Amino acid sequence: MKRKSLIYSLLLAIIVSIVSVNGSIHAAARNITDIVKVTKPTEIKVGEWKSYEIAITDWTNAEVTDHDFTPTSSDENIIKVVRKTQWVSELHAINKGTATLTVNIGEKFEPYVFTVQVVDEYTVIPEPTPEPTPEPTKPVVVKELTQAEIQAKIMSQDLSDYTDQLNLINNYENKAITTINKYNKIVNDSTRKSIFLALNNTVVPNYTKYVSGLKNIKPNKNNAELKEIYNYHLAGAKLQLEAFILMRDSMKTTKINFTKYNAAEKKGAEGIKLLNKVEALLDKYTKKYFE
Repeated sequence: MKRKSLIYSLLLAIIVSIVSVNGSIHAAARNITDIVKVTKPTEIKVGEWKSYEIAITDWTNAEVTDHDFTPTSSDENIIKVVRKTQWVSELHAINKGTATLTVNIGEKFEPYVFTVQVVDEYTVIPEPTPEPTPEPTKPVVVKELTQAEIQAKIMSQDLSDYTDQLNLINNYENKAITTINKYNKIVNDSTRKSIFLALNNTVVPNYTKYVSGLKNIKPNKNNAELKEIYNYHLAGAKLQLEAFILMRDSMKTTKINFTKYNAAEKKGAEGIKLLNKVEALLDKYTKKYFE
């Protein structure tokens, strides 16, 4: 006897059960998206409308042009359908809410159902940000500083600390020097009074504050080079102040005391010489530790 396979028996049993229940065998209903492309909105702003359109994709079905693809709204208080053609409709948003729209073109096709939400404002759905591709992990190499680099770092910090302290009093020096440089002219009876007032009211008071501030500056006591720079700086500034005071005193009366004035010029020159030394030492310091 010829035997049937098990799969054949199972298929036969399924067919028999379908016939028993329905009385006949029917082909499964198709989806309308098998024969057309549906263009529809998912969201419409209240008071606006958007188009619902059908484009035929399968012309092998002779009846495709006979179907009316106009959708039916579940709630026309939310979405009202305005038919234009059998393939095109306008969906008008009446009130906020969600409506279900159904397209039914006959028994051969499953009803096509979609929903449209009516909103006050459109929802902006941001594009997903792609995750950056992580860089391959590289081993971290910690370079140990040489003794010279460690020393340079210390000396750099010392100079930075020293400069920070100077910055607190530099405005006094700037005001004094800027003012006296305005009167860099021949001293005589006609210029005496204006120079005296500048020295008495601006130069001497501000430079006195500058020198007082310098005395309170504390360079790193372990940094001999910076201490040398500081000592020259303070000595030069003191001579400058003495020169300004002498110069002022030489002009107190209507008759200029040129003995005092010349002494002031000499003392000022000595002070400038020391301050020039400071600049030279600073230049040497920076070249040694920063280049």
